[in-house]
Amino acid sequence: MGPADTRPGVDLELLERSLAWTRGALAGVAGSEAGRPTPCAGWTLADLLVHMVDSLEVVTELSLGRVALAGPPPTSRRPEVLAEHLRLLGCALLDGWLREDRPQEVAVGSSLLDADVAVEVGALEIAVHGWDVARARGLEAPFPPLLAAALLPVAVRRVPVHGRGRRFAPPVRPSGTGPASLLLAHLGRS
Repeated sequence: MGPADTRPGVDLELLERSLAWTRGALAGVAGSEAGRPTPCAGWTLADLLVHMVDSLEVVTELSLGRVALAGPPPTSRRPEVLAEHLRLLGCALLDGWLREDRPQEVAVGSSLLDADVAVEVGALEIAVHGWDVARARGLEAPFPPLLAAALLPVAVRRVPVHGRGRRFAPPVRPSGTGPASLLLAHLGRS
């Protein structure tokens, strides 16, 4: 675990916990799993991993205070290559946000985004897609309840029920009353 953050609002521990959970889901990804369906309708595991690489690259760029709106696509769609790239990106991402001189605001196009929003959304995206990977791979590991409890208010705050567009599926009925069920249902997963 890195040094505690002293800036109010920036929860780097949440980001670190999300990365750790997702690393576990990515461990041992094999090329033979490329076409497995994911909880994201119409997406294969390879599609999801490409999306995750793109997302982590953006959050890593945010730690530098800027984001390029159009980056190069991943050069490989092999799941084992993408999983290893994600592992390395996770390290770079955390290192970037742990820097003493990390920005308090980041430029996204012509808009400014608070660092706490970038870290929260990054943690949410990373952890939930880690769950998607685990499900696609048939892993039985449950979403960590304490992580889900920490991410649920982030999801409610950052992913509104109305106006979410195509970024997230509409909410579904939760399969239970625990924080993981509520979080996943809010993000359109059952």
